[in-house]
Amino acid sequence: MDATGLRSLGPDGLERLALLYRATTTDLARAQSEGWPRPVREYLNELVARAHARVYAAQPRSRVGLVVYFLGVVPTTFRRRWLYVAASAALTVVVSMAVYLAVCSDPPLAEELLGSFAGAIEEFATSSRPAGKYFSEQPFVQYLGGGSFSSFLFLHNFKVAVLCFAAGVLLGLGTLYMLITNAIMLGVFFGVGANAGALTKLASVVAPHGALEIPAIFVAAGGGLLMGHALVSPGKWRRVDALRLAAQDALALLVSAVPLFLAAGIIEGNLSPRFEGFFGNDTSRFIFAVGVFVVMLLYLLCGDRVLSEGYRRLIPTPPPWP
Repeated sequence: MDATGLRSLGPDGLERLALLYRATTTDLARAQSEGWPRPVREYLNELVARAHARVYAAQPRSRVGLVVYFLGVVPTTFRRRWLYVAASAALTVVVSMAVYLAVCSDPPLAEELLGSFAGAIEEFATSSRPAGKYFSEQPFVQYLGGGSFSSFLFLHNFKVAVLCFAAGVLLGLGTLYMLITNAIMLGVFFGVGANAGALTKLASVVAPHGALEIPAIFVAAGGGLLMGHALVSPGKWRRVDALRLAAQDALALLVSAVPLFLAAGIIEGNLSPRFEGFFGNDTSRFIFAVGVFVVMLLYLLCGDRVLSEGYRRLIPTPPPWP
């Protein structure tokens, strides 16, 4: 406890601590009433005093700076909980592929799933306009401008991420629903492109910002699935306690999506609408997307490596659940 605090003991350790503390206080009372040797009484008294200070004193809250949080807490939490993020990505891929194949075999299905938006996608896919034109012609871009449109996109996407995260308290079912809804939209989008023979063009439309935006949704949804898991299978903990502990890591996953959405919004509002120069070529747009995706992975997987040893020691101990 002196080295790592009460939290590091876990449920079994805390139960053992309670038993040992009661036994030691009983021994101390006997030692004082029966006149045990002075060294024994002093040892027991010191031991009980140290334990009492740990058991009954309020545990100090660690204050972690933004640098330590974003470069330390976020990457370590991502590595610890990556399976939940991977589950979100896997579900999206499976559902979107199923919808994609269904739309390819039954084109009218696209309009049934997305309504008039499917027609707008098909109209662009069958035109000769370059990928960037898709965004540059949108009323939001023309009216708001790149900066304001980026802010609008960031707020909209982050709202979706928060809903994916918060829906985890519904046993994870709300998170699953939102992931499936998003997957259906992706499947229809690419299915319409494939039917029009313009799959590469449509993929290059979303590639520059989608390389960050889509993974950010997976990360936030991973936090929702983590909380859902805590409620469905709390282990030795009460459900409310398991949820509280899991929410610490889940919140870090949600926070890690903030810079990703911010960067994706800037790219979508200012770079994705470009259709001349570097962004006038589909291959260049894919190269840019791969580049930002690699940078994102390096941050999430290795961000804490840039911190000094002193800063790394400030990273809080991970919660004991599960």
